[in-house]
Amino acid sequence: MKVPKNFVSLFVVLCTFVSLSILGCGADGIKVLDSKYKAVILAEDTPLSGVNGAAIGADGNLYVVHTGNSVITRVDIKTMKATTFVPSYGGAYICDDICADDKGNLYVTGTTPAVGEVYRIDQNGVKTVIADGFLAPNGIEYNKKNGRLFMTECFQGNRVYELDPEGKKPPRLIIKANVIPVPEGFGIDPDTDDLIIPDLGTGKILRVHPDTGKITVIAEKFIAPVALTIGPDKMAYIVSLFSGVVSRLSLDGKKREDIAKIEPGPGLDNLAMTDDGRLFVTSYWDATIYEVETDGSGKYKRLFAMGPNQLNGIAVKGDKVFVSDAIMIRQLKDGKYEKTKLNAWATHGMPLTIGLANGPGDLLFWPDFVNGAVAFGNPDTGKFQPIAGGLNRPVAVLVSADGSRIYVAEYAGGQITEVSLKDGAKKALATGLEGPLALAMIDNMLYVAEAKPGRISKVDPATGKKEVFIAGAVGKVCALANDGEGNLLAFDGASQKILRIGIKDLSISIVAENVPNGYFLMGSYPPVEFPAVMTVSAKGDIYLTTANRGVIKLEK
Repeated sequence: MKVPKNFVSLFVVLCTFVSLSILGCGADGIKVLDSKYKAVILAEDTPLSGVNGAAIGADGNLYVVHTGNSVITRVDIKTMKATTFVPSYGGAYICDDICADDKGNLYVTGTTPAVGEVYRIDQNGVKTVIADGFLAPNGIEYNKKNGRLFMTECFQGNRVYELDPEGKKPPRLIIKANVIPVPEGFGIDPDTDDLIIPDLGTGKILRVHPDTGKITVIAEKFIAPVALTIGPDKMAYIVSLFSGVVSRLSLDGKKREDIAKIEPGPGLDNLAMTDDGRLFVTSYWDATIYEVETDGSGKYKRLFAMGPNQLNGIAVKGDKVFVSDAIMIRQLKDGKYEKTKLNAWATHGMPLTIGLANGPGDLLFWPDFVNGAVAFGNPDTGKFQPIAGGLNRPVAVLVSADGSRIYVAEYAGGQITEVSLKDGAKKALATGLEGPLALAMIDNMLYVAEAKPGRISKVDPATGKKEVFIAGAVGKVCALANDGEGNLLAFDGASQKILRIGIKDLSISIVAENVPNGYFLMGSYPPVEFPAVMTVSAKGDIYLTTANRGVIKLEK
């Protein structure tokens, strides 16, 4: 199976260790009502999820966008205080890049075909869709001299457009699909108004005429140039996706130098520069921002704590806790997140780790809703194998009891698909489900959370027969798990409660409430929902992540 090369991310945590054990209120506000458990915070929050695009606003603040949680953050560059400018419920989805005009507006791209929108954000943080129907909006730049707005698509489509900042005129195509292999975040020549575009696919820096579309090469042999901005010195500043190198290039291509190498390196995404020459670089990989000196000293400083870019899955193997964050699978040790060898960079075609499930032996399984795939891999060796593709928004995976197959919840397909681990053969096990979001297995029966009607159904894996198990009493079920004692745990994202449901008597009790989490919608029409992150260890401990991006364990 060929997996499209794309990046996206969902849910974030910080790698700071705090241990807190209390019964009742605590652990980031959670209230435990079941005396069997006590709440333990394993990791706290980071002020930034995986950060992508960056821009200096008309007010002089630094604005950064996050693909994982659809948030836009404002950073006061005098105090370095970060505050939410557009919250995750603000309707600006999978924000990848950002630019600013001189009137106080921001322009933001909502990437991937699941969104395909471009937004104008006013001074109050309210968004308006000014263009839609794209495959993967990515780089965006506003020319303050003439009021023109431009956008690139990246990985899918690979086109260049001019957009109407008011959203009244249709987009104008400048560069057709795949003429530039992978056009990324770009800048504008202040003298000629040409677009200066880095091509991630070939390592070339290109000059594109905004009216004729004529392309000329300024420089070559950059290694994965992922973004570019033009400084007040009329030099292009470029970041490398993989090496951590920040470079400076004259717009005629004659002068070129590396001004810094940021460690740990991979995962730099974008950059922004103030009028007085302060350079900020974002790291999608490590969820932080750096300030880089431009005086040739090579110095830089990290401005925020590092952490996974956005948590979206958790699995427990014995005493090992693994989490996924769209880029990679990491292991939680002593409150810190250690990178494993399973990472989803497009250079080796690994499906994006957008979720996590335990597997036999050392294996972990995960779905990739962006590319419609499922895969498994070994975090110790880094070896991975795509199992199946062509799935319709897979959001959850569960391995069968005998380890011979997996069950996949296809949210957009409305079905549970059985996939053989022997040959990848797919079979629709149960169809006609309404937004299947989460799975659990108890006594050889498969339980399915259906997000749209707010109910739980059960499916017999042997026959595929489905029936409603419980409805009208469970709210918005975003996660399911077997509690190890024959009961079903359900997280209700609407009431923010963890419920225990008796399989044999339909009894319902509350394990915990005030759980700092909810349900997450992404995309306009139609939207895609995502499961919450909850699992139960062999010991019966409940592990979950929160909307504040911390990891909490309800320990028996």
